[in-house]
Amino acid sequence: MAQSTRLGNLIKSLPGYAPGKVVPGWGTTPVMAGLGVMLLIFMLTILQIYNKSLLIQGISVDWTGLG
Repeated sequence: MAQSTRLGNLIKSLPGYAPGKVVPGWGTTPVMAGLGVMLLIFMLTILQIYNKSLLIQGISVDWTGLG
């Protein structure tokens, strides 16, 4: 027997949710695009901190910062 959760109900309420069917329109594409952009910004920020092109006071990215 399947269990009903809040997340499952939220996903079912999104436009274009039809398991096993292709429906016309954009569906959940804007949601996935938004999540992809947020992940890209996060990864770029981490890369800039590591390359020291974005300096944050109190954060050291060398081996002496581990001690």
